[in-house]
Amino acid sequence: MRSASGITSLIGDVVLAGRGLAKAFSAHGLFRDFDVEVRAGEIVAVVGPSGCGKTTVGNLLLGLVEPDTGSVERRNNLSPLRFQKLYQDPPAAFPPHQTIRTGLRDLAKLHRLQWAEVEKLLTRLRLHQNLLDRLPGQISGGELQRFAIVRALLLDPVFLFADEATSRLDPVSQKEVIDFLIQTVRETGFGILLVTHDRALAERISTRTINLAGHEKSRSLASGIGTNAADRATDSSRPSR
Repeated sequence: MRSASGITSLIGDVVLAGRGLAKAFSAHGLFRDFDVEVRAGEIVAVVGPSGCGKTTVGNLLLGLVEPDTGSVERRNNLSPLRFQKLYQDPPAAFPPHQTIRTGLRDLAKLHRLQWAEVEKLLTRLRLHQNLLDRLPGQISGGELQRFAIVRALLLDPVFLFADEATSRLDPVSQKEVIDFLIQTVRETGFGILLVTHDRALAERISTRTINLAGHEKSRSLASGIGTNAADRATDSSRPSR
């Protein structure tokens, strides 16, 4: 299908999948017999009340938490570095006593990347060079989240887990981050698992929405906006009731 902006949006192969997942903490069971998959070029939103296991789903897929039962499959046994996470609290993702420049420089050096690649992403995300020599606590949450996106994209991800990644940002910063992620999905074709409490946001930008409270729906992605009911299908995800 073709978006309103003229960019072709094609849903590709599965990049990450969980099969028959179950997880409980102490006596609290979050879900069981739960199937979920994310394909290239797809934005899958996970919604539901606090404590229902939204973040746990993403952490299971990334291997940050082990399932009680079930399995996780990654495409072609790719490096774990190709599967990235954006955190709800941007400052928590950065060493507090290290400048942004130092962190990005060390990352680029470790992975043999040219600094020009960093600068290209900074320009795309409208991040000024003078912010690089500041500490994380000296810049805004919106700017810091955009730096987190820069860091993730430098590793050429095939999958990004956005865990309430805009919930603590002001409305302008929220829109900037979401618009950039949508555009990047269209251009590069990586998949996103978006955890959010914002049902309207999930409905607006996702290809499929999974409600861990028990309701689910599937939808095609046109220009970042859900299409009509004729395009809807049933998702294979089965949260426990």
